[in-house]
Amino acid sequence: MTGRKNAMLTTEDRRWLTGEKVYDGQHAKQQRYQRRQDIRERVYNSMLDFSILLEELDDDEWREIFGEVVDGGQQWQNVDEDLQAGVRDGLAFLLRTIGVATLMRDGQASQGTVPERLFTAALRRAGHRDGLLVDAVFLDIDATDVGIPGLLEDLQSDEPMSAGSLYLLMESGAVDTDVVQDCLRDQLVDDDSEEA
Repeated sequence: MTGRKNAMLTTEDRRWLTGEKVYDGQHAKQQRYQRRQDIRERVYNSMLDFSILLEELDDDEWREIFGEVVDGGQQWQNVDEDLQAGVRDGLAFLLRTIGVATLMRDGQASQGTVPERLFTAALRRAGHRDGLLVDAVFLDIDATDVGIPGLLEDLQSDEPMSAGSLYLLMESGAVDTDVVQDCLRDQLVDDDSEEA
């Protein structure tokens, strides 16, 4: 993951963000500051580049990168799992950046919010790129605010937990996924041996 060519993040940025690289010594504070500043600048400039890509990237090049969505939008053809995960996480990063969590916490979409306005504008621009006029956009989000600390308490107290809660804990990074997998494997093996 960290050894890819430079992009929005350099190889060293990836190593630092994932904890593979640590700055120690006399100039560590300055090095960390410089690394953060460099990342901010590249992310900012990369966001500006998306305007150019949306307008100028040839459709054939687009397909070479992303493949095609086929079967009435049901299948994504010729796209590896890493790129799919990157697109998913890129959308999540951008939605989080524009404050979609606040919109989800409030439980009601208002056309005056930043996420609603930007999401609507983005859909209109995407539609326009393919010759579509987007008349209206309705954003309906049903979300529940579950605190990670509360979920961790439930996990430690052996409270029954839903699959969604376990997934949220694993995605949050609050628990070691390897440990969870080992526990699940042990439970499945124990259940199989009890049934036999």
